[in-house]
Amino acid sequence: MDDDGLSAHIADPARLAALRAMALLDTPTEEAFDRLSSLAARFVNAPISLVSLIDADRQFFKSCIGLPEPWASQQETPLSHSFCQYNRIAKKPLLVEDARTHPLFKDNLAIRDLNVIAYLGIPLVTSDGYVLGSFCVIDSQPRHWTEEDVSVVERLAAAVMTEIQLRAETSARQQTEEKLKAQNEELRKAYQDLEKETAEHLRVLHELRQKDQMLIQQSRLAAMGEMINSIAHQWRQPLNVVGIHLQQLLMLYDMGRFDRDFLQQSTDAAMKQIMHMSKTIDDFGDFFKSKGDKAPFSVNEAIETTVSLIRDGFRSSGIEIIIDLDDGGEVSGYLNEFRQALLSIVQNAREALLERDVKTARIAIASAVEDGRLVVTVTDNAGGLPEEILPHIFEPYFSTKGVQGTGIGLYMAKSIIETRMGGNITAFNAGEGAAFRIELAAERRRSKQ
Repeated sequence: MDDDGLSAHIADPARLAALRAMALLDTPTEEAFDRLSSLAARFVNAPISLVSLIDADRQFFKSCIGLPEPWASQQETPLSHSFCQYNRIAKKPLLVEDARTHPLFKDNLAIRDLNVIAYLGIPLVTSDGYVLGSFCVIDSQPRHWTEEDVSVVERLAAAVMTEIQLRAETSARQQTEEKLKAQNEELRKAYQDLEKETAEHLRVLHELRQKDQMLIQQSRLAAMGEMINSIAHQWRQPLNVVGIHLQQLLMLYDMGRFDRDFLQQSTDAAMKQIMHMSKTIDDFGDFFKSKGDKAPFSVNEAIETTVSLIRDGFRSSGIEIIIDLDDGGEVSGYLNEFRQALLSIVQNAREALLERDVKTARIAIASAVEDGRLVVTVTDNAGGLPEEILPHIFEPYFSTKGVQGTGIGLYMAKSIIETRMGGNITAFNAGEGAAFRIELAAERRRSKQ
């Protein structure tokens, strides 16, 4: 048995891994192993019986019946004191009758320090074929080991190996349970973290929804203010006409020329103006009335209605609104929200024109159908937007008007067109000013019956 082969056997990483997997090294002696060792010592009438496990540089005793001190308390010896390390061939017992004359063992320090003279060892082999050590009996005087001695120790060695395997399985199960426990703890913590993150996300989402609701309300109030301003301009002329008729009634009455025909004419003329004013109020109410579900509507009619409500107000500010609409088309969406989006864009153009004091100010609104999409463009001649502003033009609270702007109109326009109606809106510079392009999926024209 050469030294190189022995060293390779002892240092084999796979064997050492199998040994450590048993989780027996550096553990106290146990009654189950001591009982088997005691039986072996009694049956073969030997003073010492050991369960020896061969580590990389020592032999560790899981049981050491009859071993002298200090080795018994230490539960180990160096390999220089080991016979068991040579017991490395499965199913082959190692028999030594007198170590003092044996060529392999005569210089072993176990003879001097442990009084090992005769040795009978059975390899302890795993189901995978790894030799972990040996179960042995030792005598302090020379002796001949009988077949019965060998048979008894072999049977007890099998019981020792069963105990080792049971403990290995128990250790593996405990490790698995600990891993599962650790994984469960990680999952529990991960679940708690997820709950916290979800709660935080819900809180943020709720805040964002509240913020959006506030933005919607602010946008509607801003649009309402613009519409009220437009109504005031539209009512000015009818009120002047009604006032003139009332003055004429009083003047003709004083002149004695008041008759029923003139009264009827004046009444009809005044009522015509009043009906016009009433229609303006109805249009104003319809503009802000929520329609609920999506429905097809004519984009051209929406543009014309919006412009009719604001044209006079813009004209009084020196701004002309020009519309150029194709033969028309329908989209599916929310009519009044589309009007509000359009009004926000037009109002943004109006403020730019007034801020820059453009002399011949104009806003152009055009519609066309391109590749199955209905396109609305709004352009002005206010000189355009700085390039660094364009990427942020639709962000909430980002205003092109400095501290005087709220920065919600264009944000709401984008939300309506893209989120509510599934379209697309972009801003860019074109010609003499800024341009806004709205794209919506065109509805198929309904065939006439």
